[in-house]
Amino acid sequence: MEEDTIFNDNVLYMKSLIGKTVSVETVDNQCHNGTVYVIDPVYKTVVLVNKESEPNLEFVLYRAIKSFKVLSDATDEDFLHNSDGVCTEEALQIKLKLVKWLKHMFIDVKEDGDLLRVEDHLTIGAPYGKEDCMCDNTIVLERIRNIIDLMPQDFE
Repeated sequence: MEEDTIFNDNVLYMKSLIGKTVSVETVDNQCHNGTVYVIDPVYKTVVLVNKESEPNLEFVLYRAIKSFKVLSDATDEDFLHNSDGVCTEEALQIKLKLVKWLKHMFIDVKEDGDLLRVEDHLTIGAPYGKEDCMCDNTIVLERIRNIIDLMPQDFE
């Protein structure tokens, strides 16, 4: 397996790049500039948005990346997941309920600030739904999402 020298197999780092302006140089010496829309944590394909005239998407495959440079640490808020609809008290209740559910399903989950961690493989952020799971292993990701889906609405 090829070593990841750009993202260091760090899903949280990949997520932190969303909304940042970057420059990606490919092995064919092409330079692709834009704002990171998403990075696939499994295949590490980078999706860039360029909004100059008419918005367009560029997909840059990981194996084609020669260098990756963050041009600005400023984050375009349009690209971030909006969780404004969940107040902190409600998010805390959802988080505690999810922790209880995962433990009920015999999954070792630990709280790490605002994040929930399952071993070193998976991280769940606010607002703690199945779409808020981050993992570089698609099998683990899908299984945890399915378990979250199974949680009854009235689970206490």
